[in-house]
Amino acid sequence: MYRYNSYHKIIAVIAVLIWAIFHFNNQSDDGLYYENGQIISNGETVNSRNEGVWVWYYENGEVQMRGNFSKGKRVGVWETYFRSGKIETQSTYSDNMLNGWQTEYDLNGKVLKQIMYKQDSIISTKTQPS
Repeated sequence: MYRYNSYHKIIAVIAVLIWAIFHFNNQSDDGLYYENGQIISNGETVNSRNEGVWVWYYENGEVQMRGNFSKGKRVGVWETYFRSGKIETQSTYSDNMLNGWQTEYDLNGKVLKQIMYKQDSIISTKTQPS
């Protein structure tokens, strides 16, 4: 009886695996880019988790958001910015949850509202008079 030799299938699978390992291990962490060439975000990863300071940008190059990661979780003060570059919000995180004050600003830098969080739950709110 005729026996079919399928070693070529095994060789093809091994070749594809080697290519995939090489391709995905050699990707740079340079970030993604907008069509105009402006970087969308940058930061470092350790063991496939965000680590340290990360910054996101608008297409015009202004900072959109900035914050710190520890082992892939948001920690410390995080800030968001209007397209003009002025601060929009400032929030405090620990263990990836809002913990502490979050302050919201208007385009002129005036405080609009402050919200106190404890483990992502609102504890109190202060609204500034107009």
